[in-house]
Amino acid sequence: MRWAPVVAALLACLCVMAQDQLQQRFTQLDANGDGHVTLDEAGGAAWFARLDTDGDGAITLDEARVAIAAMGGGGAGAPTAQADFVPDAPFVGEIGGSYIDPEFSEGAGQVVFQDVQNRVWIGDIDPETGLFRTETGCDYLMDEDITVIFDRPPQGRKFSTNGPEWTRDESGPCVVYTKVDEAGIMQQWLARWVDGRSVVTQLTDGPTDCYGNMPSRFQDGKPPRIAYTYNWPIWDAQAAWIFADRPDEPHRLEGFDYRQMSMWSAVSPEFMFVQQQEGALWGQVARANADTGAVQVLTNDAGQKDDPGLFAAPEFGGEILLVCNVDNSALGIYRDLGAADGFWTRIATLTLPADVPHRYISSPETIAPATGIGGVSCFALLAREGKDRNTPGSIWVLGLGTDPENRLVRRVDDGAVTGVSATVLEPEPFVGQSEVYVYYNYYNPAAGQHGLRRAATGLTRGDQ
Repeated sequence: MRWAPVVAALLACLCVMAQDQLQQRFTQLDANGDGHVTLDEAGGAAWFARLDTDGDGAITLDEARVAIAAMGGGGAGAPTAQADFVPDAPFVGEIGGSYIDPEFSEGAGQVVFQDVQNRVWIGDIDPETGLFRTETGCDYLMDEDITVIFDRPPQGRKFSTNGPEWTRDESGPCVVYTKVDEAGIMQQWLARWVDGRSVVTQLTDGPTDCYGNMPSRFQDGKPPRIAYTYNWPIWDAQAAWIFADRPDEPHRLEGFDYRQMSMWSAVSPEFMFVQQQEGALWGQVARANADTGAVQVLTNDAGQKDDPGLFAAPEFGGEILLVCNVDNSALGIYRDLGAADGFWTRIATLTLPADVPHRYISSPETIAPATGIGGVSCFALLAREGKDRNTPGSIWVLGLGTDPENRLVRRVDDGAVTGVSATVLEPEPFVGQSEVYVYYNYYNPAAGQHGLRRAATGLTRGDQ
């Protein structure tokens, strides 16, 4: 058993339990019953020093109460980070392991990732704890020598803008990724695990580089749709998509802006992208219907758009709404109110607390986009000090809800407890058996640590 994560979870419970339960939890940590929790009894957890306020190497129950109360500060105004939550974000897999651009499949209970040797791995996830079932998570080797992705220095080489991604067809889950063919041309590939081995299929086979793989997530009984960018170098990139069973029939996407994130809708057969219209100050969110080919621009307000996604909002009876990153400073929520010009209306703007030093927002992900959690639409995102991906940052969960004055705003990464400044990347949500988790890559050069962390959110599956 991994005692450090278990102990961390128990101590986190001290911050949310009623007073009549607090002593019970403290006693569970106090292994020798002497009224003190030592660093050894806490499993060497990084948060220990935050509760050991007198620095004597042990925590008493009264000391824990005082320290926990101090953590609950927070001033007036909205939004504010909620004080009744202490993050639990242990490493999963190997500390120092390579888990590049991980993507999670709740249906399969697995994660797919790329490593520094450009291999594709699938790992099994324990849905109850959110941890890997094996020590490394490198359980199934799917393929090798795939294309390096953009967050690693390409050193003059071709690169992709995305790592391996999940999709599903009639035979079950599979992964799509970018890899060069024998002629050195980037193509789209698909792999699945069958009878104890990986079965790999090359999809595209043209003379033009096809990279930035993005397969569909919405299940409508049709073969997976796979979007990609084509043409090299990247500033000449255009976009298209194919059906996995008809890779030689590309559907072009006009007005695609390669500088902004694009993705398939999780709740409809539509591809979401940012369209930069000639002479316009800002790129706006557009959707391309995969059945009809029709393209509709959804937004027309101020602010550069990025990271668009559709979700079924339980706050509005399951109506499909739009979320997108606006100027890397807020999440804009849009609803179709039947405006005469056809554009959707921004009905909410989700922001971080004013005192957070990490103001640059990126990589938002909708949690459970088809259902929400407990009647609320929730989003995980990365905030960092600046545009540079290597600047220190934090991982947050924001909620929409029906009350603008009482929205969920919760920091979930380990730095909220330890105070350690580190680079964090690409939050990825996973709805486990009991709790919602958010995973992120962690880099702390000062401590010589990097790896993948799993952050509890305090949101439970029972809330769905």
